[in-house]
Amino acid sequence: MVKATLKTDLVVFGDTAIDHFYEVVDLPKKNHAADVLNFHSFYGGMGANTAVVANSLGIDTALVSVIGTDAEDYRNYMKNLGIKLYLKGIFGDTTKSMFFKKAENQISFFYKGVTDKLNELDFDGDIIKAAKCIYLARTYLNLQKRVARECKNRFLVYNPGYGVFKFTKIPSAFKQVLKQCNVLVLNHHELAHLSSIDFKLDFKLGPKVFLITQGDKGATVYFKGAQINVPTYKTKAVDPSGAGDAFNAGFIAAHLEGLDIYESVKLANATASFIVEQWGCQTNLPTWADVLHRYKKI
Repeated sequence: MVKATLKTDLVVFGDTAIDHFYEVVDLPKKNHAADVLNFHSFYGGMGANTAVVANSLGIDTALVSVIGTDAEDYRNYMKNLGIKLYLKGIFGDTTKSMFFKKAENQISFFYKGVTDKLNELDFDGDIIKAAKCIYLARTYLNLQKRVARECKNRFLVYNPGYGVFKFTKIPSAFKQVLKQCNVLVLNHHELAHLSSIDFKLDFKLGPKVFLITQGDKGATVYFKGAQINVPTYKTKAVDPSGAGDAFNAGFIAAHLEGLDIYESVKLANATASFIVEQWGCQTNLPTWADVLHRYKKI
């Protein structure tokens, strides 16, 4: 069992991964090939990305995850950053993400490795009781519904990410997580898919706030009786991967600092603007002061 040892501001339940980025001449048709112009490899994973950015912003952060026996260097990297790690080592390979990119278009492939074991992870409820905020990444629904049950009186943020594209109908476990959720974060592609299977931004589902991110167009905040568009910080995007994870870290950091929802989303957009300026989801990490500087210009 993964047990708690220390109090913390934020506990992230999510995945770790190794990201491989390929810049290609073209995205070939079936049975065709294309040349690779450049190759990049970085630490990643939706959960770990959010934990690393939150830590960079000065938030006392813990990560609950599983990791393969091939990624001891990744474990040491996060430990040296000062992140509290509740990582279960599992014999096998850490998740691998492969992104083939040409300009604004990409094709992605994912090798799950040991990450599916997250759904079976046994954790100590004191991990949640010791935290001010809980963040759930992706759709490890068996784990997440167990975490959500422990989250009464805790600020719970959920971003299911691209896991929703596997839904052909809304799973009952997903609804159970939403019942305890304070904020649900989706990008506009994910919302479009969910809407196609009859999902609606309905406050009766549980969340008090829905945040819909729209890339360089910013984000839309949905409250009861209100809808507000929040612009982003304009910058030159080299690689948008990890922008959503940085957005979540920035939003949570702002909330923990006492900002209201609108101002928290502004700060989230400012945080994401740093990550898109370089390849990789954990590069170009901003400090709180860096983000505040851009936040004030939005």
